[in-house]
Amino acid sequence: MPTPVLVLLVLKEISVKILLLDDDEYVLKFMKCALLQLGHAVHCTSEATKAIRTIEWGGYDFALIDYLMPIHDGVWFMTHARIPSTTKVLLMTGYVSREIITTMFRLGARGYLIKPIEKDEIERHLAFHSSHRPEGLRVA
Repeated sequence: MPTPVLVLLVLKEISVKILLLDDDEYVLKFMKCALLQLGHAVHCTSEATKAIRTIEWGGYDFALIDYLMPIHDGVWFMTHARIPSTTKVLLMTGYVSREIITTMFRLGARGYLIKPIEKDEIERHLAFHSSHRPEGLRVA
């Protein structure tokens, strides 16, 4: 029987530019802190209307978008924003349902994170969805 091989993807050398949209200030602070510790550039906003203006001109590699927000939700954002094709959108939600995920994927999201989110989970998702090919690929 072949021996299983564990492959670890390391993004330590790669910095990406990330837009965070969430109405919860605690989530924004935690996510920003975690992403900065991972070496990424981060811009936070709690308003979907501001995020629309920001994403169109910001040159972001990723946008992490909350689903449920007052005034305008994640679906509204995805419907109204002109998201550059180089920006990958990941949904952040604590309300997991097939309908929500399917709707966001149909609108262009590439993946999703379920709240509460842990730092290592963020790193794994960014590595998985990154178009970069890290040099630090380790096989254990």
